[in-house]
Amino acid sequence: MNRRARRAAAARARRTSGRSGYMHRLIAAHGAHDDVLRGKLTHAVIEHDSWCGIYRGRACDCVPDISLHPDGGGNAIVVDVEGRTRKVTVS
Repeated sequence: MNRRARRAAAARARRTSGRSGYMHRLIAAHGAHDDVLRGKLTHAVIEHDSWCGIYRGRACDCVPDISLHPDGGGNAIVVDVEGRTRKVTVS
């Protein structure tokens, strides 16, 4: 997804939901993969764009790339812009 598409998705998310650019995606991912994540330490990697307001002390105004990495596994869960998830193998 290029920068223009990410900014458009962030604007749509702000207009339609009133939620931040990524918190609802994290909650949806945990709900969808509760069986995999329950009882494990999980690292959430949130990669904001360089122009995001989070780096200037403001609220997030981008659509960051998100991946969840459960402890003790070689798999990661990648969360897309709509909150859908997919498992990928990490080496």
